Amino acid sequence: MILTSLFLSFRYFISMMQKAKKQQKYLSSEQIIVNKKNLLSLMGFILVTVLLYFGLGRPDLLQPQLHQKKLERAYVIDDNNSTDTDENAKLLLLYKQLKETLAKRPSDIRGYSLLVKTCLTLNKYHEARLAQEKVLVLKKSAANINDYALLLDTYIIAAEGRFSIEASEILKKVKIKYPFNENTHFFLALEHLERKEYNDAIKAFKKLKRENLLGTEKLILLENKLKKIGFSNDLKNLND
Repeated sequence: MILTSLFLSFRYFISMMQKAKKQQKYLSSEQIIVNKKNLLSLMGFILVTVLLYFGLGRPDLLQPQLHQKKLERAYVIDDNNSTDTDENAKLLLLYKQLKETLAKRPSDIRGYSLLVKTCLTLNKYHEARLAQEKVLVLKKSAANINDYALLLDTYIIAAEGRFSIEASEILKKVKIKYPFNENTHFFLALEHLERKEYNDAIKAFKKLKRENLLGTEKLILLENKLKKIGFSNDLKNLND
């Protein structure tokens, strides 16, 4: 509603400017000054509306996708934390050993795959993403849909649930290689949500629900995201 009002106000401002130019030669200097003041007032109103909208309203509706680097949050693990469980301590030791080993064996695919899992468990999401990127680089053409799905998972987790510009670039490749795979459509639905393309996101969700091929956890995640933004009723009829 606000976006429509802003657009109409802008259109009205442009039309007023055009009329003012045409009528200027027929007006006295006092009338020209009054017209200019009115136009400046309208322009000020539009500017204030935009500022209020971004300050108090819904700036996310105008917000474009952001880069991964901007979305990621640093997760710091304190190795000396006394509250670490024995299991966590073992994982931290494994993590350090893996890093040392991979420094000597940079082409070890299994080692990097294990590093991804270890980092995810330790909440080192940024490192998990980088490790999975390395896995795909090493696998080259042998990489499959599961490898790409895990990569996109790490991108989303590291970005605290957001879908970045870089994630969309990866998804473009996935759509070409695996256009009918359920994982592809799952990530497409998340991309639609990020871009506020809600109708497309709902359609993708219903398709996944009907086909019943995607894992329950991912379906629930997608359903909860849609419900959170107010589309509970739209999800009931799967045949729409």
